[in-house]
Amino acid sequence: MVFASYTAVFRSLLLVLVLALAVRSSPHGRVVHPRSSKDGGSVRHSEDCLSQKGLKLPTTVKVDIRISNSDHAFRMVHDVRNRSLAPWDYRLDEDPNRFPQVIADAKCRLSGCVNALGQLDHSLNSVPIQQEILVLRREQGGCLPTYRLEKKVITVGCTCAVPVIYHQS
Repeated sequence: MVFASYTAVFRSLLLVLVLALAVRSSPHGRVVHPRSSKDGGSVRHSEDCLSQKGLKLPTTVKVDIRISNSDHAFRMVHDVRNRSLAPWDYRLDEDPNRFPQVIADAKCRLSGCVNALGQLDHSLNSVPIQQEILVLRREQGGCLPTYRLEKKVITVGCTCAVPVIYHQS
């Protein structure tokens, strides 16, 4: 009986010790104080981060533009676009001086919507759902191309909405 109580106390103390070590070594909640560097910029030191000069964002960066697992998402959307009450089709927007070079842009198939019986319902409007995305625009400057971020609005799908009615006074 006494042995069982010592075992329970030992396990509790061991658990508290493990938790204390885990919290102590965790990077979350740790305060990192910036220190001045010799050239006047501030450098942040932590075990988790590399030294960074200054607080300004760089004007140029290197980016890995490979995209993985994009086919799975397209197959899922393909099914929804045909089952929707406001179905849509895709048009491929191709631009060799943009990344991505090909962007699928949706176009509503109908002006109205499909009801539960599969018939066209003109009391509702099929309207595009738009999203603003960022693309990279290639610009030739000298021998090497440069890339500039650019905003682009694309249509990602369609939905049904009550028509907008304007009353004249």
